[in-house]
Formats: sequence, structure tokens, C-alpha cells
Amino acid sequence: MNLPIVLFDDAKWRDEFYPFSVNNSIADLRYGIYTQQERWVKLTGTKVYIHSIEYLSALYEPLTQSEAVFIAANVLPNKELIKQLQQLLIQQGLIYGSEKIAYRGNLQEAKAFFNTYSKSASEKNIAFNGTLICINSAIDLLAKNAAIIAADFQFAISEQQNNINHSSNYAENAAAIYIASGATVKNVSLNASDGPIYIGDNALIMEGSFLRGPIVVGKNSVVKMGATIYGGTCIGNDCTIGGEVKNSIIMDCSNKAHHGYLGDSIIGKWCNIGAGTSNSNIKNSGEQVTVWNDSLKKYSAPVQKCGVLMGDYTRVAINASINTATAIGIACNVFGSGLLPRHFSHFSFGIEKKYTIEQAIKEIKQWKSFKNSSITNQEIKVLQHIFEQLT
Repeated sequence: MNLPIVLFDDAKWRDEFYPFSVNNSIADLRYGIYTQQERWVKLTGTKVYIHSIEYLSALYEPLTQSEAVFIAANVLPNKELIKQLQQLLIQQGLIYGSEKIAYRGNLQEAKAFFNTYSKSASEKNIAFNGTLICINSAIDLLAKNAAIIAADFQFAISEQQNNINHSSNYAENAAAIYIASGATVKNVSLNASDGPIYIGDNALIMEGSFLRGPIVVGKNSVVKMGATIYGGTCIGNDCTIGGEVKNSIIMDCSNKAHHGYLGDSIIGKWCNIGAGTSNSNIKNSGEQVTVWNDSLKKYSAPVQKCGVLMGDYTRVAINASINTATAIGIACNVFGSGLLPRHFSHFSFGIEKKYTIEQAIKEIKQWKSFKNSSITNQEIKVLQHIFEQLT
């Protein structure tokens, strides 16, 4: 594309991605193999910017051009969509069903397009008649996760050379198994009969592990001995994973290194789950369970299955029992006896106390140092802003 792409993240639907949207653009979350920004760059070869809400703007490079193609950050790209975006005229929008998904023009026009309705402007809009994956909430992301893995896999393997599968592995449907250069995978069960398995650069899958696709294991990540990883699971970059994991998304630099169950859950970046900790993903009664809606400050959106939605920088103590459909904010230290509460607000320390912002940042720095990383001034300012809104 000749014009830059801007993934537009300043829309009401971003509230449905709590707690991950509190300190991230939706375009910066990793699921499948890529983040949305990476996905759009790889499929278009174009410079891709992110426009988010005001207090997150310092995290992302600003757009310098006056004109761009603005795309809703919750819409996944495909070749049909990219072709139609290239045909957009100036001040023209693209609609998918009832959803506004793209606009060509300047930033102020894009804001008006995505967040208001104008009859005169709508006369220029055109409809997209193909098929798209649009993610409308964190729960919706879990439901569509397996399909996203499959879509990402087809693109990824078309541009990369598959490493040779070691003879010690058990491999079912080997054509749908991708092992990147530098990855170590030996004496492992790899079953891709229900979906693809993608193992990234320099990943280590230790002996005795069982992987049943669709699964992504990101670069530099470790799956420990005897781990059981079921389909619909995305493990980000630089993670360490053990125990049993099913239909879950674990974002970059997070650890669930020991035994315990994680199911139907999303774990943010820089999280750590202690040994023996498990979550419930379905009520014992078999009834639907409601999920915390932070913008409404109440439980809503009943679903059949949901584990835990855990914000960035959160740590959970050993042998914790996480309740069904639990929402945990950012920078929390989660511990307590018995079945834990279903909602922890940001900066929680246990069940009843709160961190000071100074102590929270100190501990985040310590955790980042374990993976030879550091917190930026921009990230600190975002955390301070979020903390101030609580007081």
C-alpha cells in the first residue's frame, strides 16, 4: 500500500478487552503468532502505526503524514481486505455488516468515522463483502483463538522454511507442524490432527511434553518436561510453561512454570503463576458464568466457560485456587486462603490491601531484570496514571 496504515484503537469496544486494554493498545496484544501490528506489517509490507487513547499515546510512534488508511485495531487482515483497502478513495470508509472497519483520510476524520454517525459522510462508505475475523472482547478472543492460529500458520509457513522434525518425536499430521530454525524439540508428542502446531525460533520443548494443536509456542520460550498443552493455546515469546494448559493465551515474558491447570484463560505480559496454582473454567452446576465488566462496574456477558483474565505484571502465589471467570487487574500480587475472589482491582496486594505505586514499580523492575529487560519511562508514566485514577 502507498499510504501508511494506522491501527485505530480509540473506540468504545476497547473497554471490552479489560484488563489488557488498560495499559496496552489492542493492536499491541499477542495472540496467534503475531501482534496485530506485526500481522499487518507482514501482510502489507507497509509502515504500520498505532493510534490509541491519550494516556497511552506516548507508548507508540506518532503518525507524521496527514493522510493514512485507518483500520479498526480489532480487525484481522487478509488478502481480500487488503485489496479493497487499496481501492479506498479519500474520505471513504469501509463497512463490514454493522461494523466500521476502515477509513481513508486524516486523523480527525477517522475519529469522527469510528465514533460518530453522519448521514452525509455515510453516502461515501462502501461495504466489504468478504469474510473477516473481528475480535469484539477478551472473551470473543478466546472463542476465536483457534481460528486465528490456523490463519496465522498458513501465512507464516508460506514465507519460512520448516526445520526438520527430529526422529525421536511422535508426529501426527506432520505437514501441519512447523518447527523454526534453532528450536529444540526432541522426544515430544506433536499431534496436529485437529490443528497446526507452530514452534518459534530458539524455543525449547523439553522431553516428555504432549502438544495437541492448534498451538503456538513463541520464540525463546520453554515448555518444561511432561507438560500437557491442549488446542487453542498460544504461548508468547520468552515464556516458561509447565503443567496442563488448555485453550489459553499467554502473552510475552510470562511464566506458568510448574504443575497446575490453566484453562480458557488469557494471561498478560510479565505475569508469574506459582507452583500448584489452578483455575476453574466452568461452574460446578454447569450453569453459565458472568464476567466482570469494568466499564460498567458489574458482572455481565454470561458465558459457558471462562477461566482467568489476568492483567500485565501480576503474580499469583503458590497453590492458589482461582475462581471461575476471575478478572485480575494489572500489577497485582494475588494470594489468600480458599477459593479466591472473582475480581482483583489494579495494584491489589492480597485480597484487602493495595500496593503503593513506588513498591509496584520496584517489583516490576525486579521481575523484568530476570529476563534482562527494564521498564521504560513511558511505561512508568502509564502505570502512574492508572494508579492515580484509583485514588
